[in-house]
Amino acid sequence: MAVKFRITILTIALAGGQAAAADLPSRKSMPEYVPPPPIWSGFYAGLNAGYGWGGTNGVPTAAFPLVDNIAADPWWRTPLGFAAIANSGVASVNQSGFVGGGQIGYNYQWSPSFVVGLEADLQGSAIRGAGGRAGIVRFGPDASGAFETAAGSGAVAAGVDWLGTVRGRVGYLVTPTLLAYATGGLAYGGVHANAAHALAFSDSLPTIYPTFGGTGSYSDTRVGWTVGGGGEWMFMPNWSLKAEALYYDLGSASFGSSPVGALDPDGTNLSTGVPGALMFANGLSTRVKYDGVLARAGVNYHFNWGAAAPAPESARPIVWSGFYAGLNAGYGWGGTNGVPTAGFPLVDNIAADPTWGTPRGFAAIANSGVASVNQSGFVGGGQIGYNYQWSPSFVIGLEADLQGSAIRGAGGRAGIVRFGPDASGAFETAAGSGAVAAGVDWLGTVRGRVGYLVTPTLLAYATGGLAYGGVHATAANMLSFSDSLPTIYPTFGGTGSYSDTRAGWTVGGGGEWMFTPNWSLKAEALYYDLGSASFGASPVGALDYNGTSLVNGAPGAVLFANSLTTRVKYDGVLARAGVNYHFDWGSAAPIVAKF
Repeated sequence: MAVKFRITILTIALAGGQAAAADLPSRKSMPEYVPPPPIWSGFYAGLNAGYGWGGTNGVPTAAFPLVDNIAADPWWRTPLGFAAIANSGVASVNQSGFVGGGQIGYNYQWSPSFVVGLEADLQGSAIRGAGGRAGIVRFGPDASGAFETAAGSGAVAAGVDWLGTVRGRVGYLVTPTLLAYATGGLAYGGVHANAAHALAFSDSLPTIYPTFGGTGSYSDTRVGWTVGGGGEWMFMPNWSLKAEALYYDLGSASFGSSPVGALDPDGTNLSTGVPGALMFANGLSTRVKYDGVLARAGVNYHFNWGAAAPAPESARPIVWSGFYAGLNAGYGWGGTNGVPTAGFPLVDNIAADPTWGTPRGFAAIANSGVASVNQSGFVGGGQIGYNYQWSPSFVIGLEADLQGSAIRGAGGRAGIVRFGPDASGAFETAAGSGAVAAGVDWLGTVRGRVGYLVTPTLLAYATGGLAYGGVHATAANMLSFSDSLPTIYPTFGGTGSYSDTRAGWTVGGGGEWMFTPNWSLKAEALYYDLGSASFGASPVGALDYNGTSLVNGAPGAVLFANSLTTRVKYDGVLARAGVNYHFDWGSAAPIVAKF
């Protein structure tokens, strides 16, 4: 009996131990760690817009003697190249303006914290500026007791028409979605420059000798380097925003201008002794530096995000209603190319002189005419707007945009008029020329939109409304005058400028594709008209250096002076593409579970 009891107790104990062992927690191996995918690796493309500031503002011009007969004259005895000093100096030209365009690139995330890549971009540029310089030099008394005086002036305009870079990037991930990077590499771009030079010369005021001015221009594609840095934020799968600053240097360019000099109308110079002979002529060389800093923002779409495919979601309606904002870039073509200039007489002593007897305003005809100025160039900026989808097929909305503009152009005109013979048997000849430059520095619109949904994600629309923008224009006018060649009278040219903010209208149409929730691509064409502007220039005329005019008879008196008015039309067509982010996509409200 005792043996049976002990066996029973042992059996219960063994069974209880097995049950307790079954209740103990099991010891399993730790799950294998799977690192997150490299979300920054892959190709990307996007748009950018910003502003550029010039780095080197000083533009020097150096003049040197080509011919100098007054230095060789025993009466004048001026130093060789004396008059050239008046046309030498430095103009301050601040090249600045808006930029806008696009970029493509590739990133490789080679660790959880570091990203390397390569990026190329290309943008239109309104980076440009203009400035002037003046100089005066005096020598004497010479052997005849006179003082020689030369007064020179010049104007220079320069800028970057388009700009591109190819850069390496090295970045550090401050957070998994925020990249801080340094970048540098090749920079290249299309640049231009124009220079105009004038001179006045006298050996004893008020006697002023006939002079001629010089002009020069430069246009080329230049290659240099760039370096900078920025930050990029991956704010949602496949999409990032970036902001960066770049210093670019396209090097320096030197270009020459046609000579500046003076003529001897009566042959008093002993080195030549021929009326109309060349007294001196100076060559000019201008040097422009193309460098500066770009500050810009942009948006990128990343084609290879690397994340797992999203879980399928229930179908939801495509709704266009809500606010949106985005970037755009494109090109503008001028509409009205003809820029007329009209001259009319302020003073006309040769018409009142019985010996000359020219028709009143005779010389003004030479400075009247039409220049062909094709205003065109890149544009880039941003837009904001609101849509309301009031039926399954129709959308109405309001959009405002603002962009920098490289829309500009330049052109020239020339004219000649002849009268005679006059009472003395001579023939009066006036030959005029002029150059006009005009453009749109920035452009904005506020427009209504009415659209039809071709498909739930494709909107075709018409648009129109207010247009406004900053515009500019400059004009330079020159004249030569003779009553009997080779005698050429001293003349003076005139310049004028215009700058203002103008308002007008715009109309056009386009299409917009909602290619993913919240994001759309658009392409559109707009005609804009900012109206016409007229502006005057300082007078153009001639002087009577020897007092032969019977009306005044004073050496240095005005023979005639004409006022000039130039009229510019600011209109054209924009073709541009853009990307928009829609803040209110219109998805259905989340379902709330009830228990």
